[in-house]
Amino acid sequence: MLLSRMLVVSAVTMAVAGLCAWASEGGPSLTFPPALPVFDSQVENAEPAPPAAVAPPPAQASPNALAPEIGDRLAASDGNLTAADREDRAALAKLYEARQHEPVWVAASGLSPAGRAVVAEIARANDWGLDAAAFRLPSLPAGERELGRTERADAEIAIGLAILKYARHARGGRALPTSLSRNIDRQLSLLEPGRVIEAAAKAEKPDAYLRSLHPRHPQFERLRQKYLAVKRGQPILTADTEAVAEDGKAGRRKTAASEGASAQKLLVNMEQWRWMPDDLGDLYVWVNVPEFMIRVVRGGKVIHTERVVVGKPDTQTPIFSDEMEQVIFHPFWGVPDSIKKADIQPSLARGSSRVLERYNLRIQYNGKDIDPQGVDWATADMRKFHVYQPPGGENLLGVVKFRFPNKHDVYMHDTPQKNLFNAGVRAFSHGCMRVREPQRLAELLLAADQAWPASRVAAAINGGPQNNQINLRQKIPVHITYFTAAVEEDGKLRLFGDIYGHERRIALGLEGKTQLLAQLLKEEKAPVSAEPIGHLAETTNPGSRFKKDWVRRAFEN
Repeated sequence: MLLSRMLVVSAVTMAVAGLCAWASEGGPSLTFPPALPVFDSQVENAEPAPPAAVAPPPAQASPNALAPEIGDRLAASDGNLTAADREDRAALAKLYEARQHEPVWVAASGLSPAGRAVVAEIARANDWGLDAAAFRLPSLPAGERELGRTERADAEIAIGLAILKYARHARGGRALPTSLSRNIDRQLSLLEPGRVIEAAAKAEKPDAYLRSLHPRHPQFERLRQKYLAVKRGQPILTADTEAVAEDGKAGRRKTAASEGASAQKLLVNMEQWRWMPDDLGDLYVWVNVPEFMIRVVRGGKVIHTERVVVGKPDTQTPIFSDEMEQVIFHPFWGVPDSIKKADIQPSLARGSSRVLERYNLRIQYNGKDIDPQGVDWATADMRKFHVYQPPGGENLLGVVKFRFPNKHDVYMHDTPQKNLFNAGVRAFSHGCMRVREPQRLAELLLAADQAWPASRVAAAINGGPQNNQINLRQKIPVHITYFTAAVEEDGKLRLFGDIYGHERRIALGLEGKTQLLAQLLKEEKAPVSAEPIGHLAETTNPGSRFKKDWVRRAFEN
């Protein structure tokens, strides 16, 4: 068979060669059919290739587009721009690129309907407690002539930047809260500029969108109405308030509008509402430091109000928000290093342990109780020893502690010093908050979180185990605030003393008086480690028989 195939191929080859020779000698030309394709099973069974994609025709630019003018101006470099300014410009550039540089706020004849609404709303910024002069708005001729492209681009960008700045100020961005005081720890929830400008450009009513950026908390609007009334010169009805004098003494009085309800005071409190979370929580705990009060709020209604003791002006309770995680019955109190070094070690170094007996304190080393007489306290490193106060009637934390872990190490707790709640100005602690009626607070929190009946809380207090920690299943928001003005349900204004000086610092921040503010910050004491007390002397009830000579009796040999 192989021989037959070779003969056939040879014959064909010879025939072709002969034809080619004939053609080269002048014979008629021949046209050969195209070669047959080589068979490939993979190609034969493959899916047919999709048709080549056809690029869409370029979109026709609107005759109103301001492509080079807007783009060039936003891309122009300026060494004086802040980080926020650069972010705003980048957001505008992205918006107009997506719109093919079609303007939103300006037409050839002047402001568009949306532009007129936005400019009018920003011009009313003072009504919302902002400064209208802070926003640079264009001044365009009213229908006198057609605007040039450069003129329109400048106005379009100016309005866009004003919108973004307005949004930042409406959310509390005029002065960074943490830059005003070391004890103010509020974190702003500023909106992303791209999201703001896109929403404003798409809004059916952009002026309404701008108004929606302000706090929606009812108290903000109540304060705003009082602010507008004061600006109009109207008398303000105030409630009896606790007035705090320069010497720290308190007295009840009726505050006249001209005396206490200043526009600046109301403005400062409105600004603080801009710093608050949008959602305070369905159930939350709220301590207002200048008022010395704690509230529990559920569904927007106050269900519990009680007195608290807060930090002294030189050992302040910090202003921040966090989440309650634990309720601890019969807690131990761990004595901080500052008290161990200042109050305990000197007495022990003299060979006396009466300070431990007086305050029912015990000492541990490596997790075990020790006899203090067996240590040379003159050379010992007190920080290596754990000094604690076990639960009991004299325990500094009382019968219950409320813990919301935070970087300030503050918490709420009971106290054996019940008489302190009778004071008008209740600033006695080292930063932590002492709560009157802590059992009721525990009942409300544990009923909401774990359906505990009041009887179960009572059993935990009256006979439960020591250091009985109940972990909450759902964390409960805690808000520590510094409002010195509030409007009650009946419309009366209540004012409180500026015990920490935060009101003044916030006012300076809003006014942009950075030099004065820097001086105040320089004079401000650094935050101390928050504790229930700063010295053991503070555990002695004022007016008790131990008050005058506690040092002699506690540290005598």
